[in-house]
Amino acid sequence: MTSNISKGEHQYTWFIHSVAGASSGAFTRLISQPFDVIKIRFQLQVEPLSIKSEKSKYKSICQSICVIHKEEGIKALWKGHIPAQFLSITYGLTQFLVFQKSLAFLSITEKKLNQSSYIHFMCGVTASTSATLTSYPFDVVRTRLVAQKSNQFYTNMRQVVISIYRTEGLTAYYRGLFPTLIQNSLQGGLIFMFYNTFTKRISTNTSTNKIFDEGHLNTIKQFSSGFLSGITSKTLVYPFDIAKKRMQLQDFIQSREAFGKKFICSGLLDCIYLTIKEESIFGLFKGLSPSLLKAGIVTALHLTFYEQTIKIFLVKDN
Repeated sequence: MTSNISKGEHQYTWFIHSVAGASSGAFTRLISQPFDVIKIRFQLQVEPLSIKSEKSKYKSICQSICVIHKEEGIKALWKGHIPAQFLSITYGLTQFLVFQKSLAFLSITEKKLNQSSYIHFMCGVTASTSATLTSYPFDVVRTRLVAQKSNQFYTNMRQVVISIYRTEGLTAYYRGLFPTLIQNSLQGGLIFMFYNTFTKRISTNTSTNKIFDEGHLNTIKQFSSGFLSGITSKTLVYPFDIAKKRMQLQDFIQSREAFGKKFICSGLLDCIYLTIKEESIFGLFKGLSPSLLKAGIVTALHLTFYEQTIKIFLVKDN
């Protein structure tokens, strides 16, 4: 990740990596929020995601968009956007900063970073774990806002924060943290590992060597590698995302009556067990389609925007 750029003669400071990570997080969140809203609605629905199901509120991506637009307005597709921006900015800032510092620590010099996929995986796990712990409360707040109809219970981010603190306590801000840590840590490690692998594979291709600049990753290569690493890693860890969302809303069940059957569990293993029991193994992958589309596009944009931001700093230094 960013290895070709980091091999240059310029030593990047924590500030540059932080700005690039935060900026890429904010940019991708603005574009991807509708996918996230649909994905969360899918994940929290116990009834099957099928056009043939008469009991299901949400049946497909297009149908869900129409239902949300009709009942809540087009703005509802960006519901929870403010806390989601805090989540993405904090996560991106922490993740890329910790990754670069970890990679530099495990490399001979900061000008010659370790290119091992295994090292990239380990640094990705460390970075994603740190980012999750830092940004997780925003994830809980965002989920509460997205999981309800317009002005049904919460009206803004401030109200969610105060209400959770008064009625559920500080620990509620970290409800569902365990499956989230597993998911984000593994996914982050896999993303950096696959990204490193895919970019090297493209670089070794004779035909593409004539197109891509050896000194810097080409934008097309960055986007393609990011997209592939995003969908691959997301598929592998997706069941933890289902469990996380359902655990985050255990004290919010009474406010979701309009969305269908209530789902109550007592922990990660119980959540997975009940999901499989009531919805089959496919229930652990509910909402995967919009999630993969989002994961591919977001990861591609996130990594590409980050690389390009670092490149801008490089040009300014020159």
